[in-house]
Amino acid sequence: MSVGVFLVTHNHEATLPAVLEGLQKQGELVAKVVLVDNNSRDQSLAVARGFAEKLPLSILALGENTGFSRAANLALSHLDTPWVLSLNPDCRLLPGFLGELVHAVQGQVGLGSACGLLLRGDGPSLVATHIVDSAGMVVSAFGRHHDRGAGKSLRPRWEKPAWVFGATGACALYRREALQDVAYPGGEVFDEGFFAYREDADLAWRLQRRGWRCLYWPTARAVHGRGLKPEEGRMGRAVINMHSVKNRFLLRLANADWRWHVGCFPFWLWRDLLVLAACLTVERSSLSAFGHVRQLWAKYRRRGRENAARARVSSWRLLLWFYPPWQTRRTELCA
Repeated sequence: MSVGVFLVTHNHEATLPAVLEGLQKQGELVAKVVLVDNNSRDQSLAVARGFAEKLPLSILALGENTGFSRAANLALSHLDTPWVLSLNPDCRLLPGFLGELVHAVQGQVGLGSACGLLLRGDGPSLVATHIVDSAGMVVSAFGRHHDRGAGKSLRPRWEKPAWVFGATGACALYRREALQDVAYPGGEVFDEGFFAYREDADLAWRLQRRGWRCLYWPTARAVHGRGLKPEEGRMGRAVINMHSVKNRFLLRLANADWRWHVGCFPFWLWRDLLVLAACLTVERSSLSAFGHVRQLWAKYRRRGRENAARARVSSWRLLLWFYPPWQTRRTELCA
């Protein structure tokens, strides 16, 4: 089984050599690599072109920064493999990563996505540390999504296979059939209204509602040089913070029906009020997010109704993912 890989770059010349070298070491499992560059101002394109003879690489250079989602959808339109790997340009696959993950997903009925253990990387060469970056995506009744183990030392419980809510977009293997199943008209797999941030959580939620499971397989390992670490807070990144606030509400409009709101009350309301208070006081640069949400309200209400009509799994059932005791049990039920 071969895998198509796509990357979206924007000024990633420092880490891109290590990432492409990591892909090269995966061998013949890599059928094709599509790199979409979002108008980088550094040498990202030159670095990529230096690997043109080492990898089955196609490069698409865009004249503007379209955001991750639109660039990712463009890349997907150039791939036709049964499985595709979304890979960040600061995420280095360790030797054997694809072999382990491909072996794990073969024969798994109803599996829509899979992910491996991501460790934090040090420096532009992305040297592996013993700090976890992600052991799969989990969610909470506050309407938030988290990477299991993020920022903590590696522990035995994160070295066991598990079912998780979704795969972090930094390094996620998707079944093409599943992506096509949840895509919006025109082949919009990643929601382009998100621009950046939370688009992987949105996709994970849509996959869950259609009954596609996500497998976490820890023997497949990669190293992520995450620039925005959740444990470091939100200071000093105004644009990302604004998109984060905007996409928090778009995520819910598109995926959370009345059952979810009843089942997760009052936790999501408390978090909404906290976000609003922060925007009115210490993070006023994010206030424009509410204007964007207002402009997009009708579109995302419509998407929410459409997703609810197509859902195969009730939100009552999905509530098990949003509460820690139930979530832990579901996560540990992996055969």
